[in-house]
Amino acid sequence: MKPLLKICGITDTETLVEMSAAELSPDQLGFVFAESRRRIEVVQWERLSLLIPGVTKTAGVFVNPSFADITTVFKAAPLDIVQLHGDESPAFCREVRERFGCAVTKTFSIRTYAENSTQPELATYTGSIDYMLLDTASKGLRGGTGKTFDWERMAPYLAWSRTQGIPLLVAGGINADNVSDLLMQYNPDGVDISSGAETNGKKDMTKMRKIIERMREYEQSTVE
Repeated sequence: MKPLLKICGITDTETLVEMSAAELSPDQLGFVFAESRRRIEVVQWERLSLLIPGVTKTAGVFVNPSFADITTVFKAAPLDIVQLHGDESPAFCREVRERFGCAVTKTFSIRTYAENSTQPELATYTGSIDYMLLDTASKGLRGGTGKTFDWERMAPYLAWSRTQGIPLLVAGGINADNVSDLLMQYNPDGVDISSGAETNGKKDMTKMRKIIERMREYEQSTVE
């Protein structure tokens, strides 16, 4: 099975031009509209949207947005996927799909600082989302930490996503050095990579290429 690759935190047209020249086309590209050092404004999104490779889906990252927040982004240019990274309810996820005609990714933050943190009631999201994403949360941050979580804690989420027939992606500290271990040992449906594809805060084509190579090696090993 070919694992999905999402490269998140695209902020400039130069990166997209470089990716196109290098023929690097991940399955999804992520654009952050929430508070983050990688946040972009709507006017930037309008420019960036013109440079998306045809086969790549666009995902906009929001944290507890209003419908007006999402509408403003869609007026500039539509997104294929709205990624909800906050406390959004199943009803909110369904409404986003219906209003904007897009897919929805719901992110669940795996806390590193709470030994007995409770798992959300996943069953309530049945039929409400199209992708599930697990990311590392540390104090004050829901994700984007650049740190891995204990991948053993993925098991109940992965089991639920399998029953729903939706892909589960994993984020948090993933790079070319550990992506093979994650895929081989835990078998998620894909990965979401941001800082692991960067050097000094800028997307690095060499690192991106290495990640893609590791993922292709994994894919080939599963069909042999």
